[in-house]
Amino acid sequence: MMLVTSEASTTDTMVATTALATRAMPPSPAIRSARFFTSSPNATEGSSTPLGVDCSVRWLCARCLAGCLQPTAISASKAKAVIAATRTVRSVSDTREDKVAGATRPVWGVPFATLAFLVIVAVLGAMVWPMQRFETAPGRAKLVAPRVSIEGATDGVGIFEPDRSVRFVTALGSELAPLQSFMGWIDPYVDVQTCEQRFGDCDPDANRTIQLGAMSTAKEIASFVALDYLGLDASFDMGPAQVGGFDPALCPDDAPELRACRVLSVGDTILKVDLTPQATGSADDTIDIDVVTDLSKALAEAEPGDVIRLVVRPFDAPADEVRTVKVELMASPDDPNRTIIGFNARDTRTVKLPFEIGIDTDEIGGPSAGLAFTVALIDELSPGELSPPGGVALTGTIAEDGSVGPIGALVQKAIAVKRSGARHFIVPAGQDPADVEAARRAVGASVEIETVSTLAEALAALERWGGEPVTRG
Repeated sequence: MMLVTSEASTTDTMVATTALATRAMPPSPAIRSARFFTSSPNATEGSSTPLGVDCSVRWLCARCLAGCLQPTAISASKAKAVIAATRTVRSVSDTREDKVAGATRPVWGVPFATLAFLVIVAVLGAMVWPMQRFETAPGRAKLVAPRVSIEGATDGVGIFEPDRSVRFVTALGSELAPLQSFMGWIDPYVDVQTCEQRFGDCDPDANRTIQLGAMSTAKEIASFVALDYLGLDASFDMGPAQVGGFDPALCPDDAPELRACRVLSVGDTILKVDLTPQATGSADDTIDIDVVTDLSKALAEAEPGDVIRLVVRPFDAPADEVRTVKVELMASPDDPNRTIIGFNARDTRTVKLPFEIGIDTDEIGGPSAGLAFTVALIDELSPGELSPPGGVALTGTIAEDGSVGPIGALVQKAIAVKRSGARHFIVPAGQDPADVEAARRAVGASVEIETVSTLAEALAALERWGGEPVTRG
């Protein structure tokens, strides 16, 4: 199909049709009110007949449409031409094809948008998706004094809040997302470990329970050692027999079903023991376990391979919620003549003090703050400033005899001390010498690191750095 368009030369009628309404003269009232007639083929000269209905409708519609498209004048002679056609233009268009090309989209648009979307999703996932990787990273060196509370002090016991406080040090150990793991791998002071490398049996919840228990014990022992050093009354009360963990060497993958690590859980408290080989559960055969030392006495006559019955209360369970398990005893790896159940008992002793001591540790776990807590309590209960002017942080476990034990993540804790601004850092002498040297390289000359084996050595180091000596009662 071909479409031919043409624009002819101008005429008066044409000019009237394209003229703007404001340039045309309005019709007279007589013309507006006149009826339109046309001659009929049957009419005589001088007479007229009304236009037929069909013709009138078509004519009126045409006039209305023409008026909508462009207002016109009634008389072409009264309109002033505003468009003058100077030439005729003819064009031929083939309507069988679309000659107007549409806007083309770049072929790379969709793939690029898809790739960008996938990259955004991948980055967001890498930021939040856990992947069973755990960090050991620098934590914080926090002041101890604001966390200590002492209530009900007896006569003769003074409380001396220090102006300068010692610091205890933490290391971070949270689970990582992929992006965090990558950042940890390129950070020289962050260790990234798998779940098995970190926890052995890959049980983070059980490990968390162990670490919180270790912190609780560290605070109890620190309170005892501090008061004992100052000549104040303090003693230990034995606690229940509670499962603190399991030695991986005693619990291989092919361990028997009745091995302790298969039937007990971290935090279980052992209430009763039935030592009969058949484990009948008769009341005459059971032994009550009130404190942890009762367990050693109960196993004195048992043999490796015996199957006994234990009544245990799960961790954080109500007092009346217990369960019964059967356990096969084994020989101690350190002494073949000694029979053991096969778990590491948690130290559940509590200290008996003449007044109440509290140390707020939030949800921080582990025993490594024992030395720092001990020194802070001595500082709080004796006049003078134990902490030197440059500030000091301490790390290390504390035993009831005042000995200081090794800790983990020494390099990361040294970085935390450097960031805190403290100039001195006391660490256990029992640390691996390579770890101590690595910590010294990490902090450079900004922090002086001193190794100690006992509480007395730690206090001597503080005095050497400018702290005041302890006044003992």
